[in-house]
Amino acid sequence: MSELPTPSRAQHSTPGDHAVQRVAQLASDAAPASVARDQSLLDGLTKASKIIEIGPAHNPLVPRSAGWNSFSLDHATRAELVAKYAADSWVDTAKIEEVDFVWHSGAMIDAVPAEHHGTFDAVIASHVIEHTTDVIRFLQAARTLLRPEGSLRLAVPDKRKCFDLYRNPSTTADAIVAYEDKRDRHDTRTHLDYALRMAAKGGCPGWFEGDTQTAELLHHVEIAWQMLRYRDVPDYVDAHNWVFVPASFALMMLELGALAFLDLRVESLVVMPATEFLVQLRPGREAIDPDAIQARRRALMDRILIELADQTRQIAGSPLHVPPPLPAADPTPPRPRSRLHLWLSGGRRDSRSPA
Repeated sequence: MSELPTPSRAQHSTPGDHAVQRVAQLASDAAPASVARDQSLLDGLTKASKIIEIGPAHNPLVPRSAGWNSFSLDHATRAELVAKYAADSWVDTAKIEEVDFVWHSGAMIDAVPAEHHGTFDAVIASHVIEHTTDVIRFLQAARTLLRPEGSLRLAVPDKRKCFDLYRNPSTTADAIVAYEDKRDRHDTRTHLDYALRMAAKGGCPGWFEGDTQTAELLHHVEIAWQMLRYRDVPDYVDAHNWVFVPASFALMMLELGALAFLDLRVESLVVMPATEFLVQLRPGREAIDPDAIQARRRALMDRILIELADQTRQIAGSPLHVPPPLPAADPTPPRPRSRLHLWLSGGRRDSRSPA
């Protein structure tokens, strides 16, 4: 029987998460015409801006060592993070910075002293929101940390281009139930769905849009017996809990705002070439009348169906399959493919790569 590792509260990321983020960064580097990932996440901020980054681990976007006025909140101290990643050849532990606020358990907002509440120009969380047990309280905490003019910047996995491919998008109903349950660990259904439907392409947990490699299920159905054992584990066991396409995320934010669960609105949403989309949210609910909200909801629901259908373009032979276009002429000289490039592409070489 295939098995997943058994993480503890001290383990934040799931199998493949760091690789997913590497694919996202690689896609940004490889597509200069698209909006660069870091540029989008940091748009409008300067090194003088007061920023808190949630879960930066070994790859902070705004490191103090580079002159940013930044604070970090993570699940472990720097020493614990260094020990955690010491054996990972892909991780440069020298990039791990001192952790300002350690969040082991309880409400995230309680990990940050009250004098910092309402003082941050930006809250940044890259590939964090999908792990939260209670997405509403996570977003409420981020709002509490922000100044009225501040913004929440998120990098969110796009299920069409990562190992959540076969999972269904999360709904507003799911979020409300988790909130009402005051959920502080993932339920059994999350663990079962996460394990039974986890997929990869060419051994990689994230990929570019238009990738027509066959998706492979990573676990046999017997993995369900291992997941069922987690219902008796009192501690947090990690998983991707929230699953989104861009429109389903926008719909959840609209509905939670309309229901007064959130004082945040989507200001921008950028779909990236691989694995993720980037979101900026600002304080304040949208002041639109009920009929307009109803029209927006229906339009977003229509868009969800379109986005879900769009992922079938990756399936060779499907009715919507469209072969990816030939790459446009690139004025930059070819560069040698690194081990990472080859791994992320399943060992394939493109036409511009040296033999």
